[in-house]
Amino acid sequence: MRFTLRYATMCALLATATACASGGAAGGSSTSAQATPAMPIPPNSPFAKIKVGMASDEVFATIGQPTAQNQYQTGKAWIPFHFGGDNFRTDARYKGIGVVVFSQNNAFTKSMTVIDIKYDPAEPGFEKKK
Repeated sequence: MRFTLRYATMCALLATATACASGGAAGGSSTSAQATPAMPIPPNSPFAKIKVGMASDEVFATIGQPTAQNQYQTGKAWIPFHFGGDNFRTDARYKGIGVVVFSQNNAFTKSMTVIDIKYDPAEPGFEKKK
């Protein structure tokens, strides 16, 4: 009886993992809802001076302070014994330019680096309500 129960449990777990990995009913299809491609940054934009990996202090010294900032936790902050980075992020919003996304390097420092640059000339400079 124990062997049959273990075997059935393992088969159910394997079937669930296979369905999720292949985009089955539980996982959904990744090709149907693709993200909108990012708008290219024009060379005369202040965002052209920013590169992924730059420190937040360097970015603010280069292009100035943002119109607004939004800080939030990621899901990684809730993983037990996760001492890596990306526990917190900061969105720096620049009106009429776009958003620069910063992430912390690791759990023991407060330094933030650029992980994404979203150029959007229609950026209102504050977080949009959904």
